[in-house]
Amino acid sequence: MQKYIRENGNIIYGDLSKQVNLKLDFKGNNNIVFFVGSSRDISMVIHGNNGLIFIGQNVAKININMVGESVLFIGDNSSFWGVTFRVLESKYIFLGNDCMFSWNINLETSDHHTICDILTNNRINFSKSIYIGDHVWCAQGVMIAKGAFIASGTMLGANSLAVSKKYYSNTVYAGSPAREIKKDIFWSRKYPGNYTKEQTQLNINIQGDDFKYTYNQNEFLSPKAIEEKLDSLNTAQEKLEFVYNAIYCNKNKNRFAYFKDMPYDIPLPKYENKFKSLTFEEIDETKPQPTPPAPKPTPQPTPQELEIKSLKDKLSQKEKDINNLDINHKKALTSQELEIKSLKEALSKKEKDISSLEINYQKALNTKNHLSYKLGEALIKANKNWYKGGYIKFIFEAIKIKNEHNKTKI
Repeated sequence: MQKYIRENGNIIYGDLSKQVNLKLDFKGNNNIVFFVGSSRDISMVIHGNNGLIFIGQNVAKININMVGESVLFIGDNSSFWGVTFRVLESKYIFLGNDCMFSWNINLETSDHHTICDILTNNRINFSKSIYIGDHVWCAQGVMIAKGAFIASGTMLGANSLAVSKKYYSNTVYAGSPAREIKKDIFWSRKYPGNYTKEQTQLNINIQGDDFKYTYNQNEFLSPKAIEEKLDSLNTAQEKLEFVYNAIYCNKNKNRFAYFKDMPYDIPLPKYENKFKSLTFEEIDETKPQPTPPAPKPTPQPTPQELEIKSLKDKLSQKEKDINNLDINHKKALTSQELEIKSLKEALSKKEKDISSLEINYQKALNTKNHLSYKLGEALIKANKNWYKGGYIKFIFEAIKIKNEHNKTKI
């Protein structure tokens, strides 16, 4: 694991390349941010000194505002769709594994203003920590106020207000303030909204005891005991080692399971110091980083190489010009061939037209030499000269034409 040392003694543990869209602003000294694995869309501002933010695996879409010697612990594989954590006045927020938080959810350890007793002028609204177990479902619009302990397997309905009290495991709460609606339940991440009728019938009964919690005094991590331990520690590093060893490495299912009238004020179970087995690659960002070696200069070509390159370029251009000439020449030949073909087609058409005219002319000549044609022509002439004895002349002309016609037939 990497360990980044920044200005004013602030430290980041984890692989920063796996943190997508991370916004982190240290405004104090000697604070620690610890990333177990990857995260996405996290924005955090840390005011004051010796604060600790511990982010488990696969955490996304949260805003964090921390002040003073506070601690925020978020376990593995919890889903968020827009949650704000305000860890104020040196208090703590703990949230276990596999929690499911909707959008527009706020958690705050402090009121926004001071409230005092009118007789003594003493403050009466001190800040308190918030503890949330494993597999807790918060619907949209939930507000979790200071002093709330929400045990594992709990459900908070939409727009509920969780106040300074204990909320028991496997129980549904809703309202403002939230009150018990139903107990002896468990919930699953399965989404039934897209079920068909057949799928609904198949999921009437959900097998398994994974989300049924039981109280075990030997495993229970009492929020009061956690609080007392953290209050005894001074530095962020001490707090980190404690939450890593006692909280994060504790894999007991019922560590935050709690029910009514069960023992609450009990000591923490014994735990091993597993943090000391971790190895870190320390990166001190406050020290000047070594300057990377300058890139080797690119070898420059000699005059002879440049001349050879120039000649090759000219030769290549000439080859392209010749190729273009060949292409243009072929195009010109093709154009001439098309023109010749067009002229041949026109000539052939003209020859056909002339042949047709000759045939028609010959037919006309044959018609003109026909006996009927000649008699008709003589009759027309006789009609035009009737007053000069044209019809009498027609008789003699007709005899002449007939005799000539008979001669041509012999």
